[in-house]
Amino acid sequence: MYDKNIISLKNIGVTYNIGNKNTLNALHDINFEIKSREFIAILGPSGCGKSTLLNIIAGFVKPTCGNALMNDKPITRPNFERGVMFQTPVLYPWLNVKENVEFGLKMRKFDKEERSKLSDKYLKEVGLFEFGNHKPYELSGGMRQRAALAGVLAGSPSIILLDEPFGALDAFTKINMQLLIRAIWSSDKSTFFLITHDVDEALSLGTRVLVMSKRPGKIIKEFNNIEFTYHINETVSDKTRFSKEYILLREEILGLIYHQTSDASSYVI
Repeated sequence: MYDKNIISLKNIGVTYNIGNKNTLNALHDINFEIKSREFIAILGPSGCGKSTLLNIIAGFVKPTCGNALMNDKPITRPNFERGVMFQTPVLYPWLNVKENVEFGLKMRKFDKEERSKLSDKYLKEVGLFEFGNHKPYELSGGMRQRAALAGVLAGSPSIILLDEPFGALDAFTKINMQLLIRAIWSSDKSTFFLITHDVDEALSLGTRVLVMSKRPGKIIKEFNNIEFTYHINETVSDKTRFSKEYILLREEILGLIYHQTSDASSYVI
């Protein structure tokens, strides 16, 4: 089902200097690969280095040791092939929604007609075509996230990195955003890498779930061939979350997280 590896992380470690000759070990010996069309979700205690890991893949952070590769080439800086969605949508308030979606394409010297064609396509895909002339501050939180997603999709990245993009949304909007992401992943055959604190979000979207240890973060368990997202997509129903298989896997993951930290309050359970 999945194609070739597009991202390879080999023996990744990150150590930060925090002053007075002190250091902080953020990540230790991270090894995994991401194949095209996968949907990978990462869970772990707060401060375990999940976002650092995403930033390495994005090209924002260079590992202290090890190698981060995309298509067998070192990741040395941000690149349009790796689109990023943050918890706070990155939108310029002085531009309207359509102009925001086209901004990355404009920086890449796409001509005006092609930019307009692509922005219209993805605004329609996220359900915001009629709001193209609105400014970001005129939109709800969920609509701003959809606009940010349209901007990422317009760049045609090989992988989309999601750094807890739904954490600040209300429950209803969050579910709708998850439905949208699932539909885009399913129809566009995209590759997604999700950082989340929500175990149900990880299980209902991911085809592979990785659980990290407390700092210095490392992968302590990997759950492969998860198929709940397909069942939810087919039935358009939440009943999958009440299946015995789902509940048992959810409890196992929660047990791993609780074992890592005494403060599980940051997790949606």
